[in-house]
Amino acid sequence: MNIWIDVCHTPQFNFFKPVIEALAKKGNAIYITVLDRGKTPRIVRHDVEGLPNVHVDVVGRHQMNKWSAIFEANLLRMAKLMVWAIGKHIDVALTTSMFPPIIGKLYGFPAYTFGDDAQVFDFKIKNRWATRSHMCMYEWTLDKPKPEKTEILRCLKEWAYLNPRTFVPNPNTLDKYGVKPKEYMFLREVTVGTINYTGQASGAILGIKDMIPAGMKVLFSLEEKKRRNEYPADWILLQEPIEDIHSLIYYSAGLVSSGDSMAREAALLGVPSYYLGIRYSMPANAAASKVASLSNRKTMPFEEWISNLGFQDSSLGFQDSSLGFQDSNFKFNILDMERKQQELRKHIDDEFIDINEYMLGLVEQSNL
Repeated sequence: MNIWIDVCHTPQFNFFKPVIEALAKKGNAIYITVLDRGKTPRIVRHDVEGLPNVHVDVVGRHQMNKWSAIFEANLLRMAKLMVWAIGKHIDVALTTSMFPPIIGKLYGFPAYTFGDDAQVFDFKIKNRWATRSHMCMYEWTLDKPKPEKTEILRCLKEWAYLNPRTFVPNPNTLDKYGVKPKEYMFLREVTVGTINYTGQASGAILGIKDMIPAGMKVLFSLEEKKRRNEYPADWILLQEPIEDIHSLIYYSAGLVSSGDSMAREAALLGVPSYYLGIRYSMPANAAASKVASLSNRKTMPFEEWISNLGFQDSSLGFQDSSLGFQDSNFKFNILDMERKQQELRKHIDDEFIDINEYMLGLVEQSNL
């Protein structure tokens, strides 16, 4: 089969990666179209290297501003993809974007869409044109009727690559950064020059940097590298593509992010997670808060959240006999943190469906 998968940024690729690997190993031809946005093309090429029958083409670009988002990443990209698809003999498409459903209707192949936000501008387009539209949002919580053609899947997109059958954390990943499990924070600052972050002020992590305990090690993911000097010099800046980023998140004591994608990832990994952005009403974020451990400014003040992480600064002169391991600055109840993490991961797995098996079933159904 010739299978088309279209991705517009890294989280979307992560969602499809396990299915890409499974389908490629079965001898299918996989065509991946990637939007030129940040490091995404480089990450995609790096992660599929060595997989048989996988072809990667960069189509369209996003220069991280609103003009580019509307014209280059949408209108112009649609035209380019229509030309790209000629002669590919696509049998089925899987995507999170609105382009393959429209092109599928014109060229005569089924296209299945997946998303987690029914409030974005292209939701109605995908629901109108897709063979079947899916929302990975656990449950429909919006105060409007669910479209008849949309199916609600009892999971979140991130579970495709973070479920226990797909993801196995590797503690050796930490050696490169000189950190140990549960003895560091993971912080993520995203750019706000996209449609999803319209109305959100930049530099949310800057606003809480002084609340991170002095001496606490920090792994820092920053989209706008040119702003590095605005943040503490002792934070360890990560460079993309980051090798096994989810192990780095998994072993952290907590994650704070101005973007919601990584905040949800951390929550599904069983890591205490705090989202500093403004997309409070997004159903996927609400589901992560309900099923996992995602907090935000509406559910809990940041000061309260960070004080509950399970570590304390021993330089402040107080002791807590319930805490376990101690280093020069902090005391950690590592065993308790790990136990709670495993219990939460099992709870999530019991609540969610296996989204990868579901997508493979759609592809197999299209081959009948």
